[in-house]
Amino acid sequence: DDTLQPQWNHTEQPLTLHTLSSIRSLLINPSTPKRIVSSILKTLTQSNLTHHTLNLLSDLATHHSSLSQLALDSLLRATDSPTRLAVDSLASVSELSFPQEFELDDDRFVSMCFGPSIPGRVWMLRNAGYMFRIRPALLFTVLLGFTKDPYPYVRAASLEGLVGLSERGEFHDVSMVKGCYLRALELFDDMEDCVRLSAVRVVASWGLMLSASSADMKAYWCNEVFAKLCSMARDMSVKVRVEAFNGLAKMEIVSKDFLLQSLSKRVLGNGKQRETMDQITSEQFTMLATSVAGALMHGLEDEFFEVRKSACQSLHRLTILNVEFAREALDLLMDMLNDDSVVVRLQALETMHHMAINGCLKLQEKHLHMICRMPDH
Repeated sequence: DDTLQPQWNHTEQPLTLHTLSSIRSLLINPSTPKRIVSSILKTLTQSNLTHHTLNLLSDLATHHSSLSQLALDSLLRATDSPTRLAVDSLASVSELSFPQEFELDDDRFVSMCFGPSIPGRVWMLRNAGYMFRIRPALLFTVLLGFTKDPYPYVRAASLEGLVGLSERGEFHDVSMVKGCYLRALELFDDMEDCVRLSAVRVVASWGLMLSASSADMKAYWCNEVFAKLCSMARDMSVKVRVEAFNGLAKMEIVSKDFLLQSLSKRVLGNGKQRETMDQITSEQFTMLATSVAGALMHGLEDEFFEVRKSACQSLHRLTILNVEFAREALDLLMDMLNDDSVVVRLQALETMHHMAINGCLKLQEKHLHMICRMPDH
């Protein structure tokens, strides 16, 4: 071991890849004497920090608990760098079991989010809400601002950050929730698939927050969110269509009118459809009904099995909301029992089983006949 020490003990010499490889071998070897590990730590902290040395400091913290805090301190010092290295050091810290959370001051957090590295910016926006104790109001402001970033992956990351922020349930200001919801709706027209995908997630999560914010308007906003998610059921991206149906599966309240409309590609007349739609004008109703029309039908008929499966999963939740809708949807589920994909057939059966548990499965003789004729492959 002593013969290896001079290779990395002279800090005035740059650490070559061969030297770095030798150091890592020593760090992950549980038999390496502590004095050598200490010497390695001193060498790494006195050297210019690079991505390689950050990885070695992480290895040292992971494999040598007695020196882990010193290695962690070195990693945290790297966050003072204005480059991508600062974000990488935070990523290294977050992968360690300590500290549970690392607190960034407001100025440092904003500075790192506006750093020149696009990948670093993406990492910060995606992970800040999970990894660091950032004030929710500040985090909300930064994330919402970056939804207008010129880089699509930054826009998507900011939207994903907003999804994570919604899970914390710390927002009670209706105007903030509504503003976030409406901004995500604007991004339904984004040219990039990844942005539309994340926007759908935001609409589903923040839309539910919006509906829960007012008992008087709960039905209105639930129908609004349902209609907006249905409008993405025909998106050009398979992943976006899947996510739209995943969002529909989270709905807590939907009017019978819109549920039935989702099974009909023809826009139904609104003469009999106003029992639960008091807050919606005739013009609004027609516009929303157009978005809803045939959405679930399109999903169940989609050429990709992932979309068909997701549409079946959405029925898993929606059929328990209205008995008449469950009866209409049952015929479509029966057709799915003959689907080419075994995954879809199993999902259709699971949905019907869920309907039976909740007392909304009314089988007729023709349905039993179809079940008996299911393919066995």
